[in-house]
Amino acid sequence: MLWGQSTRLRVRKGFRLAAWVASVGPMLIYLPGCSGDLSENLQSGQVLALHGLQGRWVGSVVPIDPGCGSPTRGLMSIGENGFGFDPFQSTAVIRGEVGKDGRLAGSLAREGGEHRSLAITFEGLAATPDAINGTLQSSRCHWAVALHRG
Repeated sequence: MLWGQSTRLRVRKGFRLAAWVASVGPMLIYLPGCSGDLSENLQSGQVLALHGLQGRWVGSVVPIDPGCGSPTRGLMSIGENGFGFDPFQSTAVIRGEVGKDGRLAGSLAREGGEHRSLAITFEGLAATPDAINGTLQSSRCHWAVALHRG
């Protein structure tokens, strides 16, 4: 008796699956632009631009002037209301704003040794949707900044 009930249950589930495939299957054929593996882009580790410049950016920070340190990797996060940029892999974070034209401008001022005020500014431009180029400047040093989505 149990074997008969189990068989009927499997047959019913099989009919349901067959009915679903018959009704939905033809629609899947007409999906436009579905060539290749759809999950490839999502599993690539690449950061996709979902809303303008918002997201995470990473790249080189290279001194232009001699005696201004070694090249580093900078990290920038752009959100809805501005950006935060850590150019030296430290605790110095420059906060700023992003213009509608893709220009970025920000600064950081803090007290240094001997109670002197230290300021560092960043000015950049989103050259393409996947590249931000700019200049970082303190009192006597300048750095070239080249960021990409990361």
